[in-house]
Amino acid sequence: MNLTVLKLYVRYIRNTFQNIITRRFMVHYSSDVKVASCISRDLMVGRFAYVGEGAEITTQVEIGDYSMLATAVSIVGGDHIFDLPGVPTVFSGRPKQGRTLIGKDVWIGHRAVIMSGIDIGDGAIIATGSIVTKDIPPFTIYAGVPAKFMRKRFPNESDEIQHQDMLDGKIVQGFPPARRSGGSKS
Repeated sequence: MNLTVLKLYVRYIRNTFQNIITRRFMVHYSSDVKVASCISRDLMVGRFAYVGEGAEITTQVEIGDYSMLATAVSIVGGDHIFDLPGVPTVFSGRPKQGRTLIGKDVWIGHRAVIMSGIDIGDGAIIATGSIVTKDIPPFTIYAGVPAKFMRKRFPNESDEIQHQDMLDGKIVQGFPPARRSGGSKS
């Protein structure tokens, strides 16, 4: 058994144990969702994803394969009715929660806030401390308060297509994508 296989096996055991303890049964066993977080039990997480400590994630959130959420990322908001005259907000109730979709290979920086009901496209990057109030297109980088477009992730469309093809391709059991062909990364 080589070292990579052993590391993945240990990771699978640790993550399965974490998911059983926290009763998060829709988190793939290859993904690492830290226990020290406030996360809804209906969280759905794909393969090889990571959610850092201190995350606060509301209901109806789906995170795609290979995505990384840094420490203290929050997916919250839109959960109070505040515009009923004569009724305090605390008694106004909550609207139906929107589904939040985070695509594959998304990187969300430390203390970023994502409003619930947002779609973040595959390959997008959200900078540290940003507040995302609208949908983010695939393969773009957004930063700021509120988050604004900074630039495209790749220099040309053919790179985006190549990356999307990799994301949509078959995942070989037990190995991250760079290890598929048996070659090493330089």
